[in-house]
Amino acid sequence: MELLPTSNAHVDSKDVWTRFLKQKEKIIECYGDYPDLCGLLHKYIKSADHALVLGANNSTVGESLYDVGYHSLVVVDSNENAIKKLVAKNENKRPEMQFASMDFGKMTYDDDSFNAILDRGTVDSLIWQDKSGDIQEKLSGLFQQIHRVLKLAGRFICVSFAQDDVVKPVLEYFSNEGWPVRIHKLPDKEQDDSGDGKKEFRPPVYVFVCTKFKKMPQMTKKILEVCLHDNQPTKRYDTIDAIQSVVQETQQYAMVRYNIQNRNQTEDGISVVLCNSTTNQPRYTLHVVDSISTKRAHQKFAIFIVPEGRETEWLFASDAGRSIVASQAGFQRVLITCLHRDNTYENLDAIKKELSQKVMELAPPGLDRKHKVPFLTIGDDLGYREVRYRGNSDFSGAFVVEDVRSGEGAMLRRLVFLSAKDAVQSEVRLLPEKPKKKGKQGSETETTQVTQIDTSYLACGYQRFQVVGMATIPQFQSLLEKRLDMLIIGLGGGIIPMFIYTHFPKVYLDVVDIDPAIVDVAKNWFGCVEDERMTLHAEDGIKFIAEKAKQDTGHRYHDVIFDIDSKDLSVGMSCPPKVFVEVEFLQMVKDKILHPQGVFQLNLVARDKELKEQVIQDIKSVFPTVLRGSIEDTVNEIIYAFPHASPLSDAQLKESVKKAAVAMQKIAKSSSTPVDPETDLSKVLEGLEIQC
Repeated sequence: MELLPTSNAHVDSKDVWTRFLKQKEKIIECYGDYPDLCGLLHKYIKSADHALVLGANNSTVGESLYDVGYHSLVVVDSNENAIKKLVAKNENKRPEMQFASMDFGKMTYDDDSFNAILDRGTVDSLIWQDKSGDIQEKLSGLFQQIHRVLKLAGRFICVSFAQDDVVKPVLEYFSNEGWPVRIHKLPDKEQDDSGDGKKEFRPPVYVFVCTKFKKMPQMTKKILEVCLHDNQPTKRYDTIDAIQSVVQETQQYAMVRYNIQNRNQTEDGISVVLCNSTTNQPRYTLHVVDSISTKRAHQKFAIFIVPEGRETEWLFASDAGRSIVASQAGFQRVLITCLHRDNTYENLDAIKKELSQKVMELAPPGLDRKHKVPFLTIGDDLGYREVRYRGNSDFSGAFVVEDVRSGEGAMLRRLVFLSAKDAVQSEVRLLPEKPKKKGKQGSETETTQVTQIDTSYLACGYQRFQVVGMATIPQFQSLLEKRLDMLIIGLGGGIIPMFIYTHFPKVYLDVVDIDPAIVDVAKNWFGCVEDERMTLHAEDGIKFIAEKAKQDTGHRYHDVIFDIDSKDLSVGMSCPPKVFVEVEFLQMVKDKILHPQGVFQLNLVARDKELKEQVIQDIKSVFPTVLRGSIEDTVNEIIYAFPHASPLSDAQLKESVKKAAVAMQKIAKSSSTPVDPETDLSKVLEGLEIQC
């Protein structure tokens, strides 16, 4: 299987290109010679075609074409001395080959003279070498001449490095004239050694194939196509900007590859995605991780395969976690490799075979290409992942429900939004399947396996904070014996409400989520129930609260929890959406929704420190007492806000809520479904910070 790379990294290429463009001989060589181009040339030019070759520097390609039967060739260049040298070189060897000296923009050939026109770097050089400022005029003159002298259905073939100032003029001119334009990318060549153990820069090369069509007014849609690999189907795009983005992506990977191959220590966060060349579907993500110090310095390079389903774990999903993996592996550079869902992986040997050539492009400098790279993993298999359900949400886009096996061997079920595939939205643990018998009396009984959700398990630290938040309510033990009313905005898989529902039978819950698709998933795949104790509302949380406040029936919730992710990526706060923490709305929650002796809880996820502190200040302007709890190794922060001022000192308040958490743990453990031993609610509130 051929793998096509893309990269998330952005490397400043200006200095690299400046140095490269000073090497004239190197530039000409990098465009490729006849062996590199012959596959495409023979595909688009017939041996009987009358073909024009632009530029004396391209004569070697023309000479090779002549030698394999293309005898109707004309080489043209504005440099008269260069043409004289070519005539002297070829007049005996290639007597039918013609040469002419003339300005590309003022060619004297008749209209419709040629079946094909070949350019290898001429358009590039016009742009790079022109200092007069009239480059657009020169390009326009050249393109008009190509349009004039080329026959209908003839092809202009332009070999280029496809920088932006080349791509746009070529695509705009010829597509506006109604010509289909197809861009091929030549296979990457191995970058040459510069003599000091480093690699020389070799940019990717592209071939533009522009076919002359008669311009028709009714043909308003441009025909723009890209083929990045011989084994990849040609893909059509609607706009020039889309074509430029595809080209830029491959150029960026080339720059990243050059940068990685010439540095012993890469920047954090560089990753490469390898896609199936036929389907363009992501197959592997390779994170490049370098260890600054390793005890075994002679061990240069290794590949670590993350078992399927475990790529979202902190150890493999974060820069800090991957650094630990690389350090423990003991190699100078480790490619931590994640396997994408919707792919089949036969075994580790098959993965080695697929990756063995591609990974060498990311090897540290000085490593022999023949070096045998070790492949590392955990355990004896490639992990387990089974997609159980696929859905699409009007609010969150495509999502999957999948079962995976954890590092400890437990089976987990996850809800993953594909727009943020490295983040698990919800996770539950699955209990061992129990056989269920069915069948009519007197008949043979059939046994089926029934999946059970472990509602005693909380996967995340912030979930424990939100559950134990009840313990901050004055007289909470009395309420848990009678009735405690709770409102949760944000459902996900329903992990928090189901934990509370299972372990605290006197809690009555209203749970609101704007997304009907997610409400269905919570019920159908995560065991979320609806009855007289828990009601699920598929509606906008803002409107739900506003309507409750308007009705003002006197009913108040003892515990109000906001746990809503934001879809606005332009704001440095991913939870909650900003509208939920505006002062006016918070005031409504305090005055009309929350019980006077209740608690308001907020799951706050904000990477923008100024925005986070502003949200905290806004909450403090509404609620007299505020507690903050941070969760280790996450950006989540849980806010507890109270509508009443506490008569206790800071120290007394902290001690009071810690004692309440211990009492809450005892209540949870004594329920008919004991809490998971790993979920110790009594210690959750030890790191609380008082905000007055």
